[in-house]
Amino acid sequence: MSTKDFICDAAKNPAVMIFVALLTIVMAVVIVGDIQNMRTSTSGYDYSQNLCYLFENICICYFMAIFFIMGFLTYINKQYSKWSIWLFYVLGVSVFLKFFIAGLLFDYVNHHVESEYMDKLPSLARTVFSGAIYWIAIVFFLVPKFIKDTMKLKEEQELTV
Repeated sequence: MSTKDFICDAAKNPAVMIFVALLTIVMAVVIVGDIQNMRTSTSGYDYSQNLCYLFENICICYFMAIFFIMGFLTYINKQYSKWSIWLFYVLGVSVFLKFFIAGLLFDYVNHHVESEYMDKLPSLARTVFSGAIYWIAIVFFLVPKFIKDTMKLKEEQELTV
């Protein structure tokens, strides 16, 4: 897909593109705010808490992007491509990587939080491990529909050729 095709699709769907642009700006501001809060933190707990929020927001952005790209390729572009299928595999591998990195991050946080804040450690674990779970669940519940619609697009494309 060329840049010209992308611009034409964007021109056909201005409401969707404005929504995605606004969502991107909001998430960028939130991530920059998390980084700024990490820089100005005064304790190991504050730093760890903002690091957990940063990880959560990056994961949310990543899984949202996969969801929107799959939706764009399947419903807006309406043309079968190998990227449609590869994104399903990328999604599955990404979930495993997310929880692997979350485990490493929680070990890091566990070693850097002061002893007076140890009672707040479960809330950090909840933030790290279940931060993007809503988007992961949404995407996995919609994956069968995406696969069905993608295969339908593939069959239609093969019939027209």
